[in-house]
Amino acid sequence: MQIRQAHPHEADLLTDIAIKAKSHWGYDPDQIETWREFLTFTPEYVQANSVWVAVVEDEVAGVAGIEHTDDDGTVLEHLWVLPDYIGQGIGKHLFLHVAELEHEFEFTSDPNADNFYIKMGAVKIGEYESILQGRMLTKFRYTKTS
Repeated sequence: MQIRQAHPHEADLLTDIAIKAKSHWGYDPDQIETWREFLTFTPEYVQANSVWVAVVEDEVAGVAGIEHTDDDGTVLEHLWVLPDYIGQGIGKHLFLHVAELEHEFEFTSDPNADNFYIKMGAVKIGEYESILQGRMLTKFRYTKTS
């Protein structure tokens, strides 16, 4: 597996990965369509933010993206793995790659991913009411320790 910077021309591929990853958890297709906005990568987004892909045997198997906020914070906005690669360490490697570059960041999590993030060392710092998703999401902070 190789992790490399994503290219703007891969935006549609990255969106497809995010949709397939979210769909893996059994969400209704109509619900996935409602969430399309936050699952979508655009070439402009990839160009303006730090976005990495995990490549396995020439296939992009996962994607991670961070955003820097106006208040000097860092947010892990995307971490998606194609369903065929879930459980093979792709998400872990992407997360650790982000952690090497950004020693502290925050993010919200789908309830299906909470345990993964706890295993990665993230700490729950609250909840976030997602109007778009119509539910509470866990808010996490990750701080790299030496």
